[in-house]
Amino acid sequence: MGTSSNKAALLALLKKYRAGQCTPEETVRIQEWFDGFEELPESEDMKAAADEVVQKTMHTLFPRGKVFRYVMLSAAAVLLVAITGLLFVYGFYMKKPVAVTYSSLTTGKGERKKLTLPDGSVLTMNAGSTISIPSNFGDSAREVILTGQGTFDIAQNIEKPFIIRTGNIRTVVLGTAFDIKAYPGEKEVQVAVLNGKVRVEKQENNQTEVLAPGLARDQLLTYNEASGRHELKPCKAEDIAGWQQNRLFFEQATLEEIAQVLERQYNIHITLNGTAKRKCRYTLLLKNEKLDNALQLIEQLSGISYQVNNNEIKINIASCE
Repeated sequence: MGTSSNKAALLALLKKYRAGQCTPEETVRIQEWFDGFEELPESEDMKAAADEVVQKTMHTLFPRGKVFRYVMLSAAAVLLVAITGLLFVYGFYMKKPVAVTYSSLTTGKGERKKLTLPDGSVLTMNAGSTISIPSNFGDSAREVILTGQGTFDIAQNIEKPFIIRTGNIRTVVLGTAFDIKAYPGEKEVQVAVLNGKVRVEKQENNQTEVLAPGLARDQLLTYNEASGRHELKPCKAEDIAGWQQNRLFFEQATLEEIAQVLERQYNIHITLNGTAKRKCRYTLLLKNEKLDNALQLIEQLSGISYQVNNNEIKINIASCE
């Protein structure tokens, strides 16, 4: 650390270490450096020890008899005290980061789960969903990662916001109930508020964009991951979250979108055959229907035909209307 360039390189390396961005080799280097520090003594003892080190070092660097001894001794002492203080501060405050691990829970097709999180918040997971909870949950914030769909009822804690990550979308809440849908492979992420308010953000390339500062009850935010655009509109949030009571609500949904939901809810595989003459969209509500009844209702509504072979269903969409 004899030059300013070395000092700048050290500070840059420490910044990378604190952000968790070091290579394994850099991490070993930093940890070996930290291991060279002992616990800091009380402030007066530290000052006395530092003064002693400075005096001994200065006498070694500038022996008696030199004309400029006093001036150089004072200047070098100031420099060494500053560098020594910097090392003490980093040795004391730059603690080794604890590795964060994740516990995950997944629901299969045709399966739902309800769980209570460590802070008392309640999550109901829809079929084909995964929740990942970090080991440091609740330390400074309450943050989880969701893929799929879930309805949250958040325990209020103003000092520690609850954050749900779905791809590059963050939903930040203090205490409220809402539904999030973000299935892998689907184009859109949806957030619907049952009560209270949430803030929805987009994080990309270390930049944060607020999509909705205060999404309120019966408001729906839809974010299209392909285009990066989002839309806000009124909704019936209870209908959107109605899957918890086996109520499946579709609003202007395509046959492909309906098929995706049916596959997850009934644990089946659906193949769409044929080419539709137009973009057919449907709004309907299936209330606790058995699979056969659901298919018959869709057939009557859309004009499609279908064949069932155990868990394999083929739907001909060419005649949709």
